[in-house]
Amino acid sequence: MADKKITALTSLGTATAREDLLHLVDDPSGTPINKKVTIGEMENALRAPVINPDAALTVTEALHGGRMVFQTNVSADRIITLPTPKAGLTFRFASYNLTAADGHDVQFQISGGGTGLFFQGGLTHLDTNADNVGVFTDNNSNDFLNVKVPAHYDITFVGHSATLYLVTGTVTSATVPTFTDAAD
Repeated sequence: MADKKITALTSLGTATAREDLLHLVDDPSGTPINKKVTIGEMENALRAPVINPDAALTVTEALHGGRMVFQTNVSADRIITLPTPKAGLTFRFASYNLTAADGHDVQFQISGGGTGLFFQGGLTHLDTNADNVGVFTDNNSNDFLNVKVPAHYDITFVGHSATLYLVTGTVTSATVPTFTDAAD
């Protein structure tokens, strides 16, 4: 078979399967080496969950992007700082290893918030006191989300543009979560 440029190869399109191979260059900024990976291996590696210990967290695209981030039980209020939004950049956060409603808050903020970066969307608050409500952003400036004393949460942030994260999910607690401006 004659050599072909990658752009000249036939696309598999919707017939792509997990066992199909991709060509990749390992360590392109160091010592580049040609290697192969199956689509399944790549998907698994890029989707492996991240466990955050009882600590604040500065989220990065490289480590947390497209992955499920599980937050263990916290011994104090903890802030999770998201990077500047980017279209398609997605983060999903959920509580992990809680045995009861936590006694502390888990808070989400955008790095550089208050400078035109904000959340848009809402959460379903599943109230352990039985008065479930929807909680929404103001759609123009909220860059801080306070999940108050959660029993559980599952929240997804999806970058819509360079200034906006869309947010959706659920929070189970006795106290309604709040969206505010970081300076509030």
